[in-house]
Amino acid sequence: MRVETDNLDLDLDLEDESEKGGGLLGLALLAVAVGAGAAMLFAPAEGAETRRIVGERLKDWRGDAEEALERVQRELHRREARRRRERRSSALLGLAAGAGLAALLTPESGPDVRRRITQGLKRSEDQASVDQVAPEPQPEPA
Repeated sequence: MRVETDNLDLDLDLEDESEKGGGLLGLALLAVAVGAGAAMLFAPAEGAETRRIVGERLKDWRGDAEEALERVQRELHRREARRRRERRSSALLGLAAGAGLAALLTPESGPDVRRRITQGLKRSEDQASVDQVAPEPQPEPA
């Protein structure tokens, strides 16, 4: 069966929609009618049986989709756990390397360095308390 399409005008220019008087809606209705007709002509069984078959296939697809989603979620969790382990390992390796370099390159012993740090902190605290107690100089009134 051959359908003549030479005289069929399906202009889908949406810019002039107001001039077409709902041409897009008419095209959509035509497509629905053609689809419904094709479904009735080529349906493998009557309506109830076709709905049952389609429903079963959709349930199968749903089950397959749920399984695929679960596999993807497991893979994502596995990759995130691996990333956490790699970050933890990198941090520990960096800590060990830094401690080793500090031990090799420090010119003073640990107790001497800790004493200097403690003295510096006490001086900073003393300076901060003096700054809080001493009033700031005020400009002379003119």
